[in-house]
Amino acid sequence: MVKIHHIHQTASLFLFPNAFTTKRPILSPRSLQFSFKSFQSSSTRLMALVSIPEAIAAHSRDDSIFVDGSWHMPNTRNARDEFRRGPRIVGARYFDIDTVCTANTKNLPHMKPSGHQFSVAMDILNITPGNTLYVYANNGCGFAHRAYWTLSSFHDPSKVKLVQGSLEEWKSNGGALDDAELDEDDERMIRMPKDWQQRTPKYKCRQVDNTVDMDQMLDFVTERTGAVIVDARSHGRFVGKDPEPRPGLRGGHMPNALNVPFVSLLDDNDMTKFKPLDQVKEKFIEAGIKPIEESSNDERKVVCSCGSGVTAAALAVGLVECGLREKEDVYIYDGSWIEWGGDDNTPID
Repeated sequence: MVKIHHIHQTASLFLFPNAFTTKRPILSPRSLQFSFKSFQSSSTRLMALVSIPEAIAAHSRDDSIFVDGSWHMPNTRNARDEFRRGPRIVGARYFDIDTVCTANTKNLPHMKPSGHQFSVAMDILNITPGNTLYVYANNGCGFAHRAYWTLSSFHDPSKVKLVQGSLEEWKSNGGALDDAELDEDDERMIRMPKDWQQRTPKYKCRQVDNTVDMDQMLDFVTERTGAVIVDARSHGRFVGKDPEPRPGLRGGHMPNALNVPFVSLLDDNDMTKFKPLDQVKEKFIEAGIKPIEESSNDERKVVCSCGSGVTAAALAVGLVECGLREKEDVYIYDGSWIEWGGDDNTPID
């Protein structure tokens, strides 16, 4: 039996789909020479962060869907199983960044999915372009930014929110929780079907170029121009003092990269929240990222990197939310240190 605490109206699972197709400028695959004029007239810096009380108020709306975006480092916690066992927000789905991702010959994890794969996933999760998505994390999880970033890359970004606060805070504020244990094959915990490539999705996604590959990163590093690179790993890993958690990777960092450990942006007592945004902004400025009005063309674009592309998303979200950059200015190096540090031919400081 489903146990409901502090019952609110459950978000509707089915809405009439609304067409939403937006194409962004496609950037050069090698040099990634950014076209600033094309972005200046179409700013999309939207405040995505919502408090627990705001999220609870939104939970009763028919177009709201809550999405658990939790993830954890391997061999620690299992976010998918925690969602399955509950508790979870009533009506929530689980977005698995290790399932909805692009397979690749290097076996790089949780790479950004294709638009087609993402659209098939949305159909399975009964999400339409008209829904407003509220991404949240389980207690103590500071990694949901990647799920938020992925969803807002394909869904209308004005309709993707990142909840600031834990399930405990949700419960203590009267939010509705579902304690029922789910079956392994429950479609709220998506697994991509074997035939997903042959399916014709109903969901129509945006197509946004917001990642860079190794060739583009090599251009930035060797030419020392084009973008600011910022690394979300700890300072010890950044300088090569502390070992990498994944075997076979060299220590150190990309030449000329800046270091903003992602944990420095998060609340000291609750990793599901950012610190006050003025403090987030100051952390970036202290690391060497200039305000946009003081930046040259080469400094305006920021590429975020980390160990495997997950915590880089915390930097990407933080840069936009604190007002230092527009959403169009921020990219993620999806291969991150797993790719760069695992290749003996890439330069390292």
